[in-house]
Parts: sequence; C-alpha cells; structure tokens
Amino acid sequence: MNASRQIAPPPPSPSIPSPALANGPALAREIENPLSEREMDVARLLTTGASNSDIAAELIISPHTVKVHLRNIYEKLEVSSRTEASMLLVSQGWIRVPGIETIPLADEDEIPEPLPLTAISGQPFYWQRIYLLAVFVVSLGLLLTPFLTRRVESLPNLLSDGDAMALGRPVIAELPRWESRTPLRKGRSRLALAAFQDTALYAVGGEASQGQPIRDVDLYDLRVNEWRSAAPLPLPLANAAIVVDQSHIVVAGGVTTVDGSLVISDELLLYWPEQDRWAVAGRLPVPLAGASLTLAGDSLYLAGGWDGEAARSEIWRLPGHRQADVQPDEWQLIARMEEGRAFAGAVIVNDELYIVGGYDGRRELRTAWAYDLFDNSWRKLPDMAAARGGITLLYDGLAIFAVGGGWSQPVNTIERFDPATGLWSNFPAPISGEWRHLGGVASAQGHLYLVGGWSGSYLDVHLRYQSSFRTFFPSTQKNDGPTTAP
Repeated sequence: MNASRQIAPPPPSPSIPSPALANGPALAREIENPLSEREMDVARLLTTGASNSDIAAELIISPHTVKVHLRNIYEKLEVSSRTEASMLLVSQGWIRVPGIETIPLADEDEIPEPLPLTAISGQPFYWQRIYLLAVFVVSLGLLLTPFLTRRVESLPNLLSDGDAMALGRPVIAELPRWESRTPLRKGRSRLALAAFQDTALYAVGGEASQGQPIRDVDLYDLRVNEWRSAAPLPLPLANAAIVVDQSHIVVAGGVTTVDGSLVISDELLLYWPEQDRWAVAGRLPVPLAGASLTLAGDSLYLAGGWDGEAARSEIWRLPGHRQADVQPDEWQLIARMEEGRAFAGAVIVNDELYIVGGYDGRRELRTAWAYDLFDNSWRKLPDMAAARGGITLLYDGLAIFAVGGGWSQPVNTIERFDPATGLWSNFPAPISGEWRHLGGVASAQGHLYLVGGWSGSYLDVHLRYQSSFRTFFPSTQKNDGPTTAP
C-alpha cells in the first residue's frame, strides 16, 4: 500500500428497541427480576447515563453485543426506552442509586392500621429537601441521556456493517418479473459486482461475518448457473469501486485492514478473467472508499467517495488508462459536484455521467445530476422519491435503475429514470425496509442481476429482474443480396 489513511472506527449505528407490551411496565412490580447477571451489569451502567460505547469499554465487549443485551433488557422489562428501563430498575430496587431508596410493598393482609396523624409543620425538613433534590437530579439525568447521545448514535457506520443491529434474514417477496438464482456461497455486503462479456458475473471482495474485509472473488457462470472460486484479491477489500473494460476488470480504492484497523486504500487493481490473474496497476489521486468508477471510451472516471474524514466532491479522469504504474498526478481533476457524496450510484449514458443519491457525511441524498463529459457542464435532474445511500445504479440500455438504500429511513421501492422523458417512476422492491451495499449489474438482454448486501444480516441472495422485454424482428431489403436479420 503506497498511500493510505488510517481512521478511527465510526460510531455504531442506532439500536432498535423492542416495543413495550400492552400491559406496560407498571405490572412488572408483580414479578421477580428477569435479567441475567450479564444483563444486570449492562443495566447498572445504563442507569448511570453511560453510552453504548462507554458500556462496551467498561465491560470489554463490542458495541454490537451491548445492543443485543439492551434489546433483551427492553423485552424482559416490557419497556421501550433507556429512560423507562432505568426508572423501572431503580423503582423496583433491583439497582440502587445513591440518594434513592426503595421499600418493597407488603401484602394487603400485612398492612397495619395507620397511626393517628400528628400535627406537622408546613415546611419540609432539611433532609426532605436533599431527598427531593437528589430525585430531581437523577430523573433529569435519565430523561436527558437519550437526547444527549442521540447525535452520536444516529450516525451510521460508514465503512462497515459489522456493528449494525442483526435482525435476521429478511423476507424476499415473490413479485412479477423477479427470479431467484443460485445464491452466493456465503452472505456478504459492500462487495463489487461486474459482468464480463455477458457470460459471467464476478463478485469481488466485500465483508462478511464479523464485518472484516475479505479477499474472496466468486465467478458465476451464466451458462450453467453456478458459482465457483476465482483468484482472490491481492488484499482484503470492501467498499471498492469497479468497472469492466474489454479485456479486464478495474477495481479502485476501498477499505482494507492493517494490524486489525480499517484503512482506506488508494490502489488501482486490474484483473484479467482469461488468465484469472490480479495485478496492482497504480494509485488513485487520494485514498477513497465508496467512490463510483465508470468508463467512457478509453478514459476512467472516478467520482466522490469517503476519504476517512469527509465525503469528496471531485470527479477525476484518467485518460487512456494504462495497465501498470499509474501515478496519482496522472488523474485529471475535471469537475466538482455541488456537494460531497459517497456510496452513490453512477452510470454513463450518451456521454453524460449520471450521479444519483449517496451519503454526504450527515444524511442520505435524493438528488441526481448529469455531467456532460464533452461540454463540462452540469444538468440538474429531478430528485428521487426517497433519499438513498449505499445504492447501486444500473443502466440496461433503456432506463436507469436506482436499487437499494434504507440506511437511515426505510425504502420499499426501486426507482426508474427514463432519460428520454427525464422523469422518475418506482415499483416495489423484493426486499423492503433496507437493502444496501449490494452488488448489481445490467445485461444487454434486459436483465438486472442483484447480489448480496445488508438487510438485517449479510445476504447471500442472488436475484434477477426482467427490466425490459426485447424482441428482434427480421428486416428485409430489396437488393440483389441475401435477406439479413439483425
């Protein structure tokens, strides 16, 4: 690795608490403490206002494990928030907070007759003031804790799905024009997918299981509908950009691991399918993950991406790209987007570079632009109906398809853009809620191939969508030669 940037792991994504049961926490007074010893360790720190990362550091566990314990605590206590859980634990006496004492209730038959009331002063005693002040301070702290930590917990993990809440495999709806194909040999997200000569798909890198980048390259033979292994990447790689040239596949940037830490790569890799061989071809202008890579003529176009600190807005061009020793200064900066964006979708249609959706470091985007590669001019397109980050953008020769999203808000559709009319439309997606960081390609036969991704778990799905129906009619010509049919 010639140039790279090591970054601190991004904050964990927000946990999703279970909804409170209909009977509410009030009925919990009738039951014994349902929490395990380890859950009580988490609960004690929870009542102090500690964040998920603080709890993970104190108990020497991962933030993901903390989220699992919190979800179990919410379900067992029949509550829906940190505040409700903390108040219930304190009120039941299962956890003691300095300044607050709880007295268990006696059975009705053990309650003695009340003593006659004696005259008392209208002013509270000194100890009562201290008691009320302590209750007020503790209650205020518990109420404000979710709001004080919301900003940190609302930021998604930009470079990995390893800390995302695991909810299990999603339901895949059976919809018209969709077909399930042979699944991946193991679930993975943040992979790159390429189609080579309409005979094979290549699933390159990604992350699986514990959220670590992998070197795996799997080949799907479209003639026999089977996956098999190809030569692995020179280094583990996720969040890489990919494009196909006539004789080889180009992979740019991504995230790898160095001494157990995530590092953004600046390497440009080439793969020759005929030889099943990888090689390092050079370097990018800057280390980038989640960038978009396209090809027009003999030039590569690299757009956006995340550099470890911010989303980038540059569009770089590598003219007449060579197959070895590409230096950073050979990339030409030709334009800038109106805002930085990473994990967006990009395709080239009629000499225009379409850039759609993505993440700007604060939120998912719904905006779409087209950049004329010859006039060096921008054209604003209508916004998508939903903001989408971690998407794949595909062009089947007739229309552009924005697939995936749901990083910060649910999406249940796929959006279709018609370059002729300049309008978006949408139709139901087979996976709803979230489906992001998947691999996708479009074929000349009017098919979209969608592979892997994240939706509550690492997916091994492989779906094919019939994006258009094309019929070739024979044509005749009145001449002395034979009749030909395209």
